[in-house]
Amino acid sequence: MDQRVGRVRATWALAAGDADRTARVFYSNLFRLDPTTKPLFVGDLDLQGRKLTQTLSYIVDHLEDADSLMPSAVELARRHVGYGVVADQYASVGAALIQTFKQLLGPAFTDADEKAWRDTYQALSDAMVAAAYPA
Repeated sequence: MDQRVGRVRATWALAAGDADRTARVFYSNLFRLDPTTKPLFVGDLDLQGRKLTQTLSYIVDHLEDADSLMPSAVELARRHVGYGVVADQYASVGAALIQTFKQLLGPAFTDADEKAWRDTYQALSDAMVAAAYPA
């Protein structure tokens, strides 16, 4: 297994151990970092948080299976266009995710873990943005 994938999986396992807390901290960070995202969430935020952690679990589990991951990620990105998500908000989501891991995991979230997450998120979000917002 690729070392990057191993780092992502190990840190996600720690964060997913308390998925509800992880989701609450993530949304708090997201809304603080990018207030334009808050109006996108009009329903039950607890339910949305469960969907978020389920989606992240799926992504982490399929990092080495692009044939399964990429079609799902592209479909997710296209659905998000209908919810009002704009391409620039993907960077905010990535920043909120990293901040969440830093807060929840403290020193257990190393610089190498952060780089692994940043690289993984960037590659996936680039593909999702390209699919959802073609030039």
